[in-house]
Amino acid sequence: MINKKYIVYLGFGCRGFPYGLAEIQKIILISKSLIEAGNSVTVINSKGLLNKTDHPEMKASGNFEGIDFIYTSGTPFWSESFLERNLLKLKGLRDEYLLLRKLKKENKLDCAIISTHTFHLVLYYSILSRIFHFKTLLNYVEFISGIKKEWYKIRLWLNDKLYDLYSPKLVDGILVISEFLINHLKKVAPEKPYLKIPNLVDYERFKNIEIIKMEKYFLFCGATVYKEVIKFIIDSFNLLNDISVELFLVINGPPGDFVEINNYIDSTPHKDQIRVFSNLTHAQLNSFYKNAIGLLIPLRPVIQDIARFPHKIGEYIASGNPVISTNIGEIPCYFHDMLDMLIAGKYEISSFADKMQFVIDHPEEAQKIGLRGKQIGFDKFDYRNNTSRIDNFIDSIL
Repeated sequence: MINKKYIVYLGFGCRGFPYGLAEIQKIILISKSLIEAGNSVTVINSKGLLNKTDHPEMKASGNFEGIDFIYTSGTPFWSESFLERNLLKLKGLRDEYLLLRKLKKENKLDCAIISTHTFHLVLYYSILSRIFHFKTLLNYVEFISGIKKEWYKIRLWLNDKLYDLYSPKLVDGILVISEFLINHLKKVAPEKPYLKIPNLVDYERFKNIEIIKMEKYFLFCGATVYKEVIKFIIDSFNLLNDISVELFLVINGPPGDFVEINNYIDSTPHKDQIRVFSNLTHAQLNSFYKNAIGLLIPLRPVIQDIARFPHKIGEYIASGNPVISTNIGEIPCYFHDMLDMLIAGKYEISSFADKMQFVIDHPEEAQKIGLRGKQIGFDKFDYRNNTSRIDNFIDSIL
């Protein structure tokens, strides 16, 4: 191992640190893994996105679970003023540049991990890396040009194509999440070194959670942008033969999406058995995971789902309860049907409902499947068990 390395995180994906969903959680867990190996990590945000009402305690700089962070705009909060917002944006970019220069002069900048889906930022940071002589790694977790979008969003189409085709060429190495993306890298940047990192989990989060099991429910947790998946789950649930079981949907998103989803629930025969929750704390969410009879995450046969590996799978698995998914993307790389996960062979409502019905009819066997999945997750996904892999990879880049 190279002596203590100084690593920074850069990019849109850092905005909102340390609060946020999958991308922020991955930043936290990779950072904790690197710190455990004796390194220093600083998350640099050029612009604040947090709501002051939600997080009044936040400062422009500090330390979260051993990870240093700084908002170079001078505030972690989003401004309602258009003028102030843009002035802060300019200040953030200028002070980010000055901070990187200062860190390099102090010999405290060896490598930057770029977390963004914006091509021009990857280009910008790759230029800075050549000016200040530090290495860059791309956190590559989605094939964004494969995500459906409205035809008229020309700028988005262009960004996504450029990102997937050229971002891997601009960096010194890649932290990649799936076999699909690895195969893509071999085509567009075959000379670049990469390390496959699955979604990481902190298994300590799931210790000492009280098991209540007063209600029998299946749980889905995700964003309302996945309305198609939510409706698929609702339709699967409506095929079940047990009226004592409920479906809990923990979802977050814009109000308009909730209206559409609630209207869809109201049109179904088992509407009284479906409950919607949102804005849960981590503690509440962990309790929901721990007390569910089954955790649902169907992946679709589309490039978006084949190329990614949802963070939620790692958290589901860590609960020790049975997880139900589909035989898509990264699922067969880690799990086996009826051994450590319940895997529907096809993305079909009837196939998925059959796996849910198995959990109801065979609770003891389903629980054994969940516990075996938990062990797979601990071995593969717990961030502590990935420390040396990540640290050694960065050593090889340096």
